[in-house]
Amino acid sequence: MKSGLRLSDLAFSAALAGLVAGAFVAQPMAGALATRFGSRRMTRVASVAACLTLALPALAPSLAALVAATALLGFTRGATEVPMNAQATLYELRVGAPRMSTFHACFSLGGFAGAGIAALLLRAGSPAAATLAGVGAGCAVVSALVSRHLLRDTPHPDAPDDHAHLSLGTLLRDGALVALGALAFCGMFGEGAMADWSALLLERTTGAAPAAAALGYAAFSVAMTLGRATGDAVIAAVGRARTLRASGVLAAAGLTLALVAPYAAAVAGCAIVGLGYANLVPILFSASGRRAGHAGIAAVSTVGYAGFVVGPPVIGGLSQLLGSLPIALVVVALFALAIAAGAGVVSRET
Repeated sequence: MKSGLRLSDLAFSAALAGLVAGAFVAQPMAGALATRFGSRRMTRVASVAACLTLALPALAPSLAALVAATALLGFTRGATEVPMNAQATLYELRVGAPRMSTFHACFSLGGFAGAGIAALLLRAGSPAAATLAGVGAGCAVVSALVSRHLLRDTPHPDAPDDHAHLSLGTLLRDGALVALGALAFCGMFGEGAMADWSALLLERTTGAAPAAAALGYAAFSVAMTLGRATGDAVIAAVGRARTLRASGVLAAAGLTLALVAPYAAAVAGCAIVGLGYANLVPILFSASGRRAGHAGIAAVSTVGYAGFVVGPPVIGGLSQLLGSLPIALVVVALFALAIAAGAGVVSRET
């Protein structure tokens, strides 16, 4: 897309910002709609819409059209976040056991699978638009079929239309939700920072070549997926608060290792950070859903997503100001320790 439209790095970054803007707008609206019409219906509609809009950016003939397409894709993807997590929370309540981390592990695996399938098709010579359209259409069919098995919840058609009232307003009236939102911000701030800066960190601190440095984020991503796959068993054994506290400490320790160690140990540090972050979002989303339903998930996810968005540029700005990327990333370690310190809030979700 970038080369096809002959876009500069700045113009392409602006286009990608549409994904962020669309998702940020959608999440509080999705909370209101899920409350009015039920998370089951909202998930069915939003998931199919997200699949069908996947190819739009590849079809865009101009920068303006690309921005509009990425914004629409971000909106439809963002609209799935709240009702899907509400369904996961409802399932946890139904079975009486933690399940949120497993669902988030499936999300990570889906990302790996989608990227792998698309890469194979592109390598075989399939045009980008056709590849994304085919993947999107296939996913839409699967989503439509399997979503029939989603759990039924009770819609509230008389709920207020004001989505701000149902999301951020809900958060501000509840001290526990404010704390959950703050912890989500800290956690997703770190996720965003690791996504954008971990490879460059290894280049600067260990002298690794770009290809080798990229293994830091790969280790982070794989470890996060594995941590989520096993997270529910850990939560069931020791509880949400202890798991969250240990996760924050683990993330801070892993990042410290990545900041000061030679290459192999730094890559291992990135993996430890991934294990630490693995269950933060699942625990916090589950706690917010148990406390305040769809509106709670919408509020906490919106605030958390803000952390994911602002994390990378804040770290970049601090790195420029301080003249050191490792020193700037100490902020991420401090945020992880703040999560550990505030972990007790998840014991008060109801």
